[in-house]
Amino acid sequence: MLYNQDNYTRVLVTVGITIFCLLFLLSGVDFNSISLNEVFRSISSATLLTLFFHFAFKKWIWKLHWIPLLNPVIVLVPNLHGTWKGELQSNWIDPKTGEQVPPIEITAFIRQSFISISVEIHTSKMVSKSYIAGIKTDGDTETQELCYSYSSKANAITLENNPWHEGTAKLEIHSGPNLKLSGNYWTLRKTIGTIELQRVNKKIMR
Repeated sequence: MLYNQDNYTRVLVTVGITIFCLLFLLSGVDFNSISLNEVFRSISSATLLTLFFHFAFKKWIWKLHWIPLLNPVIVLVPNLHGTWKGELQSNWIDPKTGEQVPPIEITAFIRQSFISISVEIHTSKMVSKSYIAGIKTDGDTETQELCYSYSSKANAITLENNPWHEGTAKLEIHSGPNLKLSGNYWTLRKTIGTIELQRVNKKIMR
């Protein structure tokens, strides 16, 4: 779960009620003769403004972790969106050399919104894309992991020794000035390995 749904619902309700009360008071209504039209007008305006707040929150506001109580009251995870660089080390043995392959340079594109996250990893020989992903928080240690399952498709020229496959990865999130990810992965080809990544840009740089 990337956000606390119950707390976010409470915030939306509170924002809606507050907007309604402010609009109702600012409309100059005579409390001795309140009409249903005035009430419905304030309700309609408050609903529209609350929907706008909801849209703005999902699009932009959730990223502003400096806002008091935003994290972790509503947003439970760091913003990992952006371009990452790093290395992948596999235990796969190259049949041509009979030796373990050296570390492979990788580029990762992590796309994160208020409600979802996905991971795409590129090497010179293949592209991996997640089909399910999320961030797991350990309540005891308060550590967080990016966990995802992916399908990997090799380039045509390397397909013979690098068949398409699926796998899963668990990468611990190291927060701080230089956001990093590190952890393990394993595949249905019965290979395992490690991944280390560091964010180089908060935007997707293709």
